[in-house]
Amino acid sequence: MLRLLSPLVFCSLLFSSLAAQEVRYNDIARFVAARSLPIESPLQRILPTPSVRKHFLETQELSATWEASRLKAIRQWALTEIQPKLSRPQCVKYMFGGPDFVHVVSVFPGVPEYILVGLEPLGTVPDFLAMPELELDRYLSHLNYTLRSISRRNFFITKEMREDFGKEGVDGVFPVLLYFASLTGHDVIDASYVKLGADGAAVIASASDAEGIWLRIKEENPGALDPPEQNLYYFKTDLSNAGFKGGSPFHKFLSAREGSVGYLKAASFLMHTENFTNIRNYLVGDCQFLLQDASGIPADFMSQYYNLTFYGKYVGPIDMFSEYDQPWLHQVYRSGVAKPLPFGTGYRMRDEDSVQIFGVRK
Repeated sequence: MLRLLSPLVFCSLLFSSLAAQEVRYNDIARFVAARSLPIESPLQRILPTPSVRKHFLETQELSATWEASRLKAIRQWALTEIQPKLSRPQCVKYMFGGPDFVHVVSVFPGVPEYILVGLEPLGTVPDFLAMPELELDRYLSHLNYTLRSISRRNFFITKEMREDFGKEGVDGVFPVLLYFASLTGHDVIDASYVKLGADGAAVIASASDAEGIWLRIKEENPGALDPPEQNLYYFKTDLSNAGFKGGSPFHKFLSAREGSVGYLKAASFLMHTENFTNIRNYLVGDCQFLLQDASGIPADFMSQYYNLTFYGKYVGPIDMFSEYDQPWLHQVYRSGVAKPLPFGTGYRMRDEDSVQIFGVRK
């Protein structure tokens, strides 16, 4: 005869079984992005807690606002202005952008490989199930604060991120990458730390020895031409001439992926200086297509290698970068050749004074 368990005993056994299961990276990505979890996910057990309920409400509001205020417009613009001009790129190289996957994939969806570079620390993913309620509330609140500040200005400020990371246990970009992957409609198949060998190949590494993070992802609703899996890399590395040199492991890693797309946004005008000529020259020598705002490669230099299409309105740099005003770019925009830009991006976040420059190699 079957013996029926009481609801209390059944729930106790269920939670014990769930706790024994592995928490998958995709579960964590959906959790930090405040999206529904599989019924079998061990993280189901903490969904009723006050801190998690608050996190879901705040993060869902953040994601919806971000989508409505910027991401939808970016995707629609890229669909008509950028993607028809591309020949199915195999890799997008986004230098100086930090872990900003959300913007690059909005412009260039369905690419097999994305390489992001910044100076923000890699960080770790906490064991949410082991956190006391007060610690969990502090962690999730600070993570939401960090994401909210990024969404409002659409880029990472390295100095501020260094101050933010490390507070309340949020020690780096790992959970941010997971959030961005889920926010943009991707499942996370797996994730790991990596370092580069002398030949430029990425190999699995421990957290203490790592130079980057590697996410294997796939689109939740792929199109017929979309790849079955995608690689998302984030590397914490120095792109100055002292750090980025021909023959260095990271140079070899990038060079193994030829004919790619370059993307630059809020790049601090570093490639306008003599200390970043190596990465500037590498990008114009490698990338078949290049999309940037005015803070990337100097526009007159870029025009030597690319046929350019201009969008938006150029009003010069913000005050802290006033020394990098570009007279050549003023002349171009005064000529009336620029096309409209329906969203703000980079340091100029207002729609009416933002810039995008798209280059197709000559």
